Amino acid sequence: MARIIGAVASSHSPTIGFALDRQKANDPVWAPIFEGYRPVREWFSAKKPDVLFLIFNDHVTSFFFDHYSHFALGIGDSYAVADEGGGARALPPVEGHAALSHHIAAGLVSEEFDLSYFQDRPLDHGCFSPLSMLWPHEPQWPGAIVPLQVGVLQFPIPSALRCYKLGQALRQAIESYPEDLSVAIVATGAFRIRCTAKEPGSTTPSGISDSWT
Repeated sequence: MARIIGAVASSHSPTIGFALDRQKANDPVWAPIFEGYRPVREWFSAKKPDVLFLIFNDHVTSFFFDHYSHFALGIGDSYAVADEGGGARALPPVEGHAALSHHIAAGLVSEEFDLSYFQDRPLDHGCFSPLSMLWPHEPQWPGAIVPLQVGVLQFPIPSALRCYKLGQALRQAIESYPEDLSVAIVATGAFRIRCTAKEPGSTTPSGISDSWT
């Protein structure tokens, strides 16, 4: 069975990725940010998750307002870096876990979440800016991702309660996957989806934690 080992919430500012690419870790301006990511990187290095379930929002890069769904789940085998106007970052494509994606899709639909699906779309800094800070990527990434793009730029946007319920359904769907996988949740941007249990009084740890109740 798949197991959620913890969760991380991160900024996805594109400047963080640019600072990484330009090796600014020792720059006095950027050093505190890099130092802030250090324990998170160490946590990932120690836990070695097989899959990151990565919740982000696109910035009208790969998606546009003619089709900007509330919840769009990636079901592809790999995801490349999008060119956001200045050339794509020199990062390798990250592997997708299509089997887990399809399993999650079935679970969410059974909980009455209407989804859109995508593949063969590059992902913008909403995904790759934090991902490149959390995982080593030379010559390749150490695991796979399942991306969930949440539409927060075009009204009406999903409510906090809707996102909370999505978190409940996500946890149930991920943990019912029959293969032995370790999964970490990564949420970026100005929203967080809490993968909580359905029992009254259950809690989700904030920040980095491997204590799930």
